Amino acid sequence: MKLLAPILNSPILQFIIALSQNLGPFIFFLFLGVIIFCIFKSDFFKMATWIDVLEFIRVRGHDTGKLEKRWQHTVRRLESPNMADWKLAVIEAENLTEEVLARMGFNGESFGERLKRMRADQLPSLDNLTNAHQIRNNIVHDPDYRIDIGEASKTIAIYEKSLQELDAL
Repeated sequence: MKLLAPILNSPILQFIIALSQNLGPFIFFLFLGVIIFCIFKSDFFKMATWIDVLEFIRVRGHDTGKLEKRWQHTVRRLESPNMADWKLAVIEAENLTEEVLARMGFNGESFGERLKRMRADQLPSLDNLTNAHQIRNNIVHDPDYRIDIGEASKTIAIYEKSLQELDAL
C-alpha cells in the first residue's frame, strides 16, 4: 500500500477522479440519450411500434389486410363463367379458412380434423362449414363433380361467414 500511496494521492489522479465523479452521470445520460435516439430513428422500431399500435386500434392482426386481399381475389373468381374458376374459388376459400384456424391454434393435421375438434360455441357456423368442407372434398376428390354458380356462391358465403365469426375478415 505504501507503494501506491504516492500515486493515489497525486494531484493528477485526484483531479481525474473528481472529474469522473462530476461528469460521470452527464456522460451516462448523454450515451443513454444517443442510444434512445438511434432506436427511435431505426426503421425496425418504427415498424414494430406502428404494427402494435394498429393492432391495438383495429383489435385485429396486422395480416388481416393481406387476408382480405386474398379473399377478394377468391371471390372475384365467381365472376368467371368457367366452372373450373368456381371450383378453385371454393378450394381457395377453404385454404384461407384453414390458415386462419391454424394461426388461431386449432389443432389438427387437416381441415377436417380441426373442424371435428371444434365446438359450436367456438364457431356458430360450424355445421355449415362442415357441409362446405364436404363440397370442397367432392371437388378435390371427384374430377367429374359438377358445381353450379349458386352452389359455389353459397359455399363461398359459408366460408366468408365463418371467417367473419373468427374476426379474420
